[in-house]
Parts: sequence; structure tokens; C-alpha cells
Amino acid sequence: MFLSSFSDSLLSTFYQTSFTEWLIFITALLYVVLAAIENVWCWLFGIISSALSVYFCFSGNLFLESGLSVFYVLIGVYGWYQWLHGSKEKKELKIVSFSFIKNLFLILIACFVWIPFGFVAHTYSTQVMPYLDAFITAFSLVATWMTAKKIIENWLFWIVIDVLAIVLYSFRDFYLIALLYFIYTLLAVVGYIQWKKKIA
Repeated sequence: MFLSSFSDSLLSTFYQTSFTEWLIFITALLYVVLAAIENVWCWLFGIISSALSVYFCFSGNLFLESGLSVFYVLIGVYGWYQWLHGSKEKKELKIVSFSFIKNLFLILIACFVWIPFGFVAHTYSTQVMPYLDAFITAFSLVATWMTAKKIIENWLFWIVIDVLAIVLYSFRDFYLIALLYFIYTLLAVVGYIQWKKKIA
């Protein structure tokens, strides 16, 4: 029943999707595909997609997501530079793996951001599903930094984030964006496998 309803809604959404949404969909998809194969041009498409997402999310009362998109634009520039000149020798950055302790530290940082973000959004705004959106926002901040530094575990963070984003956007009836995050989830798995081969 749910799958039938979802597919009907998705087909309806395809016909009603704005040009801006399609641009977000295409450029965001290109970003993840290129990042998965470690192509530095991923950052250009990430910047374009994020810039378009600022207004889209704000108009849908996803205020934290809108602010997150602003962050994505800025870190897109940072990531582009890091991938090209981020090593100690100012050369191309190499893929690295963090220890369990370092990854746990990053998780704690994300949690430290998540709780107050959720509280503020829940208390002082009309934010939809504030604590879920805050979780996605906080962990996305950390995961995006990890991507910019070519830390392979970023893909594991993204798998969790993308699955939760499917729930968030489906709840808001943004089915095309929910589909995009489903594709993101699959690409995050591929990205982890591809990066793992390069540091094995």
C-alpha cells in the first residue's frame, strides 16, 4: 500500500517539479557521482546545487537545511582547494582513514551541535521535524568537512544521513528530493568501496 502510494505520488511529482528542483537534482547527483570516483570537479556541481537549495529549502520551512546549503557553498570552495592543494606539499590530497577514536570524536562533535540546534528549531521556529532535521544538519556539517579532507569514513556518515533525509523529505512530500537521497545512499556505498580500493 505504502509503495503504491509513494510511486503514484512520485509520478505526480515528476510532472509538477519545477525547473529549479530539476537543476538541484541533476547537479547534486553529479556532485556525488564525481566525488565517488574522486574527481575534483565534483565541488563545482556541489556549489551550484547548494546555491539553488538555499531558497528551495527555505520556502519549504526547512530552515536548518537552508542554512546547511549556505555552508555547503562555502565548504565547496574549501573542498575544491583542499583536493587540489591540501597536502603538506601543497599538492593533491590523498585519501586517508581515521581510527575508531578519531571517528568517535567526530560523532561527539556532531552530537554536541545536534541537540542545541534541535532545541532552538523546536522552540523558536516552525521547523518541520526539528530534531531529525537538526541531526541531519549537524552530521552533514561534519561529514562534508570529512569529504573535503578525503577521510574515507565520510561515506559511512553519509549513508546514515541520506537514509534519514529520505524520511524527512518524504514527510514534506518532496518526493523527487527523497528519491535523490535514495540514490545518494547507493552512491555512498559505491563511494566507500571505490575509495577503499585506493587506500588498500
